[in-house]
Amino acid sequence: MLTKESDMRIIRLVAAVLVLASPLVLNVLPIAAQPKGQKVTVTGEVIDTWCYLEGGDRGAAKKQCATACAKAGNPIAILDAKGNVFVAAGLQDHQAGRDLLLDKMSEEVTVTGTLVKKGGMQMIYIESVK
Repeated sequence: MLTKESDMRIIRLVAAVLVLASPLVLNVLPIAAQPKGQKVTVTGEVIDTWCYLEGGDRGAAKKQCATACAKAGNPIAILDAKGNVFVAAGLQDHQAGRDLLLDKMSEEVTVTGTLVKKGGMQMIYIESVK
């Protein structure tokens, strides 16, 4: 029969093992957030949001500037023919849109992904780019 003292030792041992093992478990079991929204396909120009929102800059003549701004970390978006702006992100957990679209700045693309809207903002979590 176990005593209260031995019970406490076992509890402490189990707690210590759990604390020490938790980083290993978290690295083995990926935690991936999946956006909740409608699957859509959007066609439009890949824009740098800083330049576009500040001065309306877009198009092939602004490709070099847009690429430099995107490389600096400014958000990338897709501007469709109706003037809608879709902030871009990757579908993989925490993946930046820049990872998928940097080489396509100021070009027209068609992306498929999950559209999420909140508080006047819309973001497309990109699954594929054409």
